[in-house]
Amino acid sequence: MRRVPWIALGALAAALGIRLLGRLAPWLPPLPACPLKALTGIPCATCGLTRCVLALGQGRWREALHWHPAAVAALALLPLLGAWDLARAFRDRPYPPLPQGRGWRLLAAALLLGVWALQVARGI
Repeated sequence: MRRVPWIALGALAAALGIRLLGRLAPWLPPLPACPLKALTGIPCATCGLTRCVLALGQGRWREALHWHPAAVAALALLPLLGAWDLARAFRDRPYPPLPQGRGWRLLAAALLLGVWALQVARGI
Protein backbone atom coordinates (compact mmCIF):
# COMPACT_ATOMS: atom_id res chain seq x y z
CA MET A 1 0.00 0.00 0.00
CA ARG A 2 1.37 3.39 -1.00
CA ARG A 3 1.80 6.22 1.47
CA VAL A 4 -0.63 9.12 1.25
CA PRO A 5 0.90 12.48 0.20
CA TRP A 6 -0.83 14.50 2.92
CA ILE A 7 1.28 17.61 2.43
CA ALA A 8 0.61 17.67 -1.32
CA LEU A 9 -3.12 17.16 -0.73
CA GLY A 10 -3.11 19.93 1.90
CA ALA A 11 -1.26 22.28 -0.47
CA LEU A 12 -3.81 21.58 -3.20
CA ALA A 13 -6.70 22.14 -0.78
CA ALA A 14 -5.12 25.42 0.41
CA ALA A 15 -4.67 26.65 -3.17
CA LEU A 16 -8.26 25.76 -4.08
CA GLY A 17 -9.56 27.34 -0.86
CA ILE A 18 -7.65 30.56 -1.50
CA ARG A 19 -9.00 30.70 -5.05
CA LEU A 20 -12.55 30.09 -3.81
CA LEU A 21 -12.20 32.86 -1.21
CA GLY A 22 -10.99 35.17 -3.96
CA ARG A 23 -14.11 34.43 -5.98
CA LEU A 24 -16.37 34.96 -2.96
CA ALA A 25 -14.59 38.13 -1.74
CA PRO A 26 -17.03 40.61 -3.34
CA TRP A 27 -19.92 39.05 -1.40
CA LEU A 28 -18.18 38.68 1.96
CA PRO A 29 -19.07 41.06 4.80
CA PRO A 30 -16.50 43.70 5.81
CA LEU A 31 -13.52 42.25 7.61
CA PRO A 32 -13.34 42.83 11.37
CA ALA A 33 -10.36 44.68 12.80
CA CYS A 34 -7.60 42.82 14.61
CA PRO A 35 -8.60 42.66 18.30
CA LEU A 36 -5.00 43.15 19.49
CA LYS A 37 -4.46 46.15 17.21
CA ALA A 38 -7.82 47.66 18.22
CA LEU A 39 -6.93 47.25 21.90
CA THR A 40 -3.24 48.24 21.90
CA GLY A 41 -2.60 49.93 18.55
CA ILE A 42 0.12 47.34 17.82
CA PRO A 43 -0.51 44.78 15.07
CA CYS A 44 -0.11 41.07 15.79
CA ALA A 45 2.17 38.75 13.77
CA THR A 46 -0.75 37.67 11.59
CA CYS A 47 -2.18 41.14 10.92
CA GLY A 48 -2.89 41.46 7.22
CA LEU A 49 -3.05 37.71 6.64
CA THR A 50 -6.77 37.60 5.80
CA ARG A 51 -6.45 40.49 3.37
CA CYS A 52 -3.37 38.79 1.89
CA VAL A 53 -5.30 35.57 1.27
CA LEU A 54 -8.20 37.46 -0.32
CA ALA A 55 -5.80 39.37 -2.59
CA LEU A 56 -4.05 36.13 -3.58
CA GLY A 57 -7.38 34.53 -4.39
CA GLN A 58 -8.10 37.39 -6.77
CA GLY A 59 -4.66 37.15 -8.38
CA ARG A 60 -3.39 40.44 -6.91
CA TRP A 61 0.08 39.30 -5.88
CA ARG A 62 1.53 42.78 -5.35
CA GLU A 63 -1.27 43.68 -2.94
CA ALA A 64 -0.89 40.33 -1.16
CA LEU A 65 2.83 40.97 -0.78
CA HIS A 66 2.01 44.32 0.81
CA TRP A 67 -0.36 42.79 3.37
CA HIS A 68 1.81 39.84 4.47
CA PRO A 69 5.11 39.12 2.67
CA ALA A 70 5.87 36.02 4.74
CA ALA A 71 2.58 34.36 3.74
CA VAL A 72 3.27 34.98 0.05
CA ALA A 73 6.77 33.50 0.44
CA ALA A 74 5.34 30.44 2.21
CA LEU A 75 2.70 30.03 -0.49
CA ALA A 76 5.35 30.24 -3.19
CA LEU A 77 7.13 27.28 -1.56
CA LEU A 78 4.00 25.08 -1.53
CA PRO A 79 4.51 23.64 -5.06
CA LEU A 80 8.06 22.56 -4.17
CA LEU A 81 6.90 21.02 -0.91
CA GLY A 82 4.04 19.27 -2.71
CA ALA A 83 6.40 17.84 -5.36
CA TRP A 84 8.74 16.57 -2.63
CA ASP A 85 5.81 14.96 -0.84
CA LEU A 86 4.53 13.27 -4.01
CA ALA A 87 8.00 11.87 -4.70
CA ARG A 88 8.26 10.67 -1.09
CA ALA A 89 4.87 8.94 -1.28
CA PHE A 90 5.62 7.41 -4.70
CA ARG A 91 8.83 5.89 -3.32
CA ASP A 92 6.83 4.62 -0.33
CA ARG A 93 9.04 6.39 2.19
CA PRO A 94 7.84 7.69 5.56
CA TYR A 95 8.03 11.32 6.55
CA PRO A 96 11.35 12.24 8.16
CA PRO A 97 11.21 13.08 11.86
CA LEU A 98 10.76 16.73 12.77
CA PRO A 99 13.90 18.49 14.00
CA GLN A 100 14.12 18.54 17.77
CA GLY A 101 17.12 20.79 18.42
CA ARG A 102 17.04 24.07 20.31
CA GLY A 103 18.45 25.83 17.24
CA TRP A 104 15.38 24.94 15.17
CA ARG A 105 13.05 26.23 17.87
CA LEU A 106 15.04 29.46 18.13
CA LEU A 107 14.96 29.84 14.35
CA ALA A 108 11.18 29.40 14.30
CA ALA A 109 10.78 31.94 17.11
CA ALA A 110 13.12 34.40 15.33
CA LEU A 111 11.12 34.07 12.11
CA LEU A 112 7.85 34.70 13.93
CA LEU A 113 9.30 37.70 15.78
CA GLY A 114 10.80 38.98 12.53
CA VAL A 115 7.42 38.86 10.76
CA TRP A 116 5.81 40.60 13.71
CA ALA A 117 8.50 43.31 13.77
CA LEU A 118 8.07 43.85 10.03
CA GLN A 119 4.31 44.24 10.41
CA VAL A 120 4.78 46.70 13.31
CA ALA A 121 7.38 48.72 11.39
CA ARG A 122 5.17 48.89 8.31
CA GLY A 123 2.10 49.84 10.39
CA ILE A 124 -0.08 47.09 8.94
